[in-house]
Amino acid sequence: MTATSVESTPSSSLTSTLIRLMFRMGSVGTGLIALAAGLLYVKQESLLYFPEIGGIPRRPDSNPRGYRSPTEYNIPFESNMIRCEDGVFVHSWLLLHPNSKAARRPTIVFFHGNAGNIGLRLPNAHQMYSKLNANILMVEYRGYGNSDSVKPTEKGLKLDAEAALNFIAAHPQIDPQRLFCFGRSLGGAVAFHLAKYSQVHRKPLAGIIVENTFLSISSMVDQLMPLVAPFKFLILRMDWGNEKVAPAVKAPVLYLAGDRDELVPHDHMVKLFEYSSKASDYPQMHVIRGGTHNDSWMVGGGEYFVKFKAFMSHVMLNENDRDDNGFSSTSSLDGGVVSTGGSDTVEVTMGQDGTVGIGLEKNAIPVMPNNFVGIAKEATKASSSADTNASDKKKS
Repeated sequence: MTATSVESTPSSSLTSTLIRLMFRMGSVGTGLIALAAGLLYVKQESLLYFPEIGGIPRRPDSNPRGYRSPTEYNIPFESNMIRCEDGVFVHSWLLLHPNSKAARRPTIVFFHGNAGNIGLRLPNAHQMYSKLNANILMVEYRGYGNSDSVKPTEKGLKLDAEAALNFIAAHPQIDPQRLFCFGRSLGGAVAFHLAKYSQVHRKPLAGIIVENTFLSISSMVDQLMPLVAPFKFLILRMDWGNEKVAPAVKAPVLYLAGDRDELVPHDHMVKLFEYSSKASDYPQMHVIRGGTHNDSWMVGGGEYFVKFKAFMSHVMLNENDRDDNGFSSTSSLDGGVVSTGGSDTVEVTMGQDGTVGIGLEKNAIPVMPNNFVGIAKEATKASSSADTNASDKKKS
């Protein structure tokens, strides 16, 4: 039998081309996933913590007007450097009402999000100070603002929070039995840690308020980097596991949730509230219709602060049922603050009454980009800025 040669046909040539193209595309895709995984492992802190972002300077005194100092709002305040357990100093502003302790005014420890300095939160803090009639301790994490130039880490931020609570509880003009902590986004995770810390170490903390926070960093990787998610167990060092902390926190907790959050899926807050409903002495949730990640306090209008104040007032009215350290001395049934976790504990309201916001732009507060490319760009900028600063210090 004579062997015959098979000539290349247009269809076979096209098939070969497609196979080669698919192979190359697969290689590129694999390379991109590997690159993303490598970036997550090496620079994961830089992918979360942004002391500078979008051209916003690190230090408050370099901010635009209205975001530099409480003096711009004619608010009496103290500027303090708080020493943490590891020797790091973090900067804070205490917006302080006159005769605060004698008047038994509540105090809110304010933990900001992952991007920018505390000056960018001044309009929000000013509203809290006046509408809630409360003192506000604004804390800058390590590596942020005027705090020590130390790399932010999960362990470090937890030490920052603990030091802030110990500082304010011992302040001579503060009533330690009326301490609350508030956290937005990443600050919500810091607030949850502080609630757990106060519970374990029996430190005074009346309750916590969290706004648009997340279940965990692991869950956020699923949201922001779905291609990398299958490998996260190999490369993810950060945790911030609110979903593990919330079910163990007994302190009263208020969830302020914007249902149009473009960064953290709204169901993260819903699930956290469900966890708290089984553990907290007084779990509450207020949903702001149309509220996004940063502007919920503005979109919520006056009703936002009504719910905020009502929560604190309820907790303080029941403080006679608490011991000297601020912990409930009775069960939630005996204490008169029953919350079954049913629909009666959820308030769904849309404010927009124009009473809040004092003409600010919605995006005044920077936020972590909600896609991998944006995060990578900001991480690269942050690394370049850090390298430049380190080089300048060596030269000087």
